[in-house]
Amino acid sequence: MQSFLDDSYSALINQISAKANIKRAKSASGALNYLSAHSPRAILATDEGLTKPSNGPVLEKVLSYVRSGGLLLIGLHFPNFTNMDVFDKFFEDLGLPWKHGDYHRTTFRFNSGCTLPAGMSRAKFPGPYSMKTLHVKGARAHEKIFVPVSEAMTQSMVFPPEYVDQTQAAVVGAKIGEGYLFYDGNVNPEDGQNKVVLTLCGL
Repeated sequence: MQSFLDDSYSALINQISAKANIKRAKSASGALNYLSAHSPRAILATDEGLTKPSNGPVLEKVLSYVRSGGLLLIGLHFPNFTNMDVFDKFFEDLGLPWKHGDYHRTTFRFNSGCTLPAGMSRAKFPGPYSMKTLHVKGARAHEKIFVPVSEAMTQSMVFPPEYVDQTQAAVVGAKIGEGYLFYDGNVNPEDGQNKVVLTLCGL
C-alpha cells in the first residue's frame, strides 16, 4: 500500500517533504509510541486504517491529539478504500453528521463562509478547479470547505452532464475539542488537491 501511495502521490509527498519532516506509521504500535512522545503539526490519514476495529487504540490516541489542538486530515486513498457503510459509521461515531454522497467529477470552489483554524491562510487555497470526488452530504454550512460552483454539472466521458447536488461538498472540516478534523474526497492526485492538502496541514 505504501508503494502505491508513493507512486500515486509522489508530487504531493515531495512538496510536503520540502516543508516538513514526514514520519510514517508502519504499525499500530509504532503509531502509538510516536504519538505518546510527540505532537506533530498534522496527521494525514491516507487510507481506511483508522476505521478498522483492530486499530481502535490508535484512533483514540489520534482523537486525543486532535482534541488537544491537533489537525487530522483524512483523504487520498481513504475515499476509494473505505466501504460506504463503514464510512458513514466512522464519522457518526465521531459525532459528525457526515454521510457519503455522490461520486463524480465537477468543478468546485472554496467556500469563504467556512470555519477554519486560527492562522490558516485562506489565500493559499486554489481557485475553482475540477476534481473527481466522493462527496459528503449532511455537513453543516460552516463545515463545507470546497463546494460546487454555481450551476455545476457532472463531468464525464461516458455519461451526459447533469446538474449536481449543491448541498454536498468535496472537502469538509469540523472542530473537535481544540483541534480540527478534515476530509478531502478527491480521489485523484492533482495540483489543486496538493494545494488543499498542504494548506489544511498548515504548510
